[in-house]
Amino acid sequence: MALSDAFGKLKEGLLDLSSLEVRTFTGEIDLMVGAVDGDADNFKKMLDEAKAEGKVSMKIYTRLDADGDSDHFVAASGVDDAMVTSHVAAFKMGQEIRRSYIELFRDLAERTIT
Repeated sequence: MALSDAFGKLKEGLLDLSSLEVRTFTGEIDLMVGAVDGDADNFKKMLDEAKAEGKVSMKIYTRLDADGDSDHFVAASGVDDAMVTSHVAAFKMGQEIRRSYIELFRDLAERTIT
């Protein structure tokens, strides 16, 4: 990998860290056992197909930008406590992962400078 490619990947990663987005869906997705084992792209394809067919719908959406701006949506119906709990847990996990990446980048920068 060329240095310019490495910097490009780093830039993509930093831009991805600038916001956190969590979407919670409900509905039906037809999958075979093992169809998505370790294959996030395959699951995304199945989810996109199910959305296009009207088999799933988004019930909760949260987006938080690095500057503190946020969007939050909760459907007027079909949302239960378990769904909210799961959504909040996913959001907190995303925050913690981003915090860890930022600390890693900070540590690497400090080591490079000193």
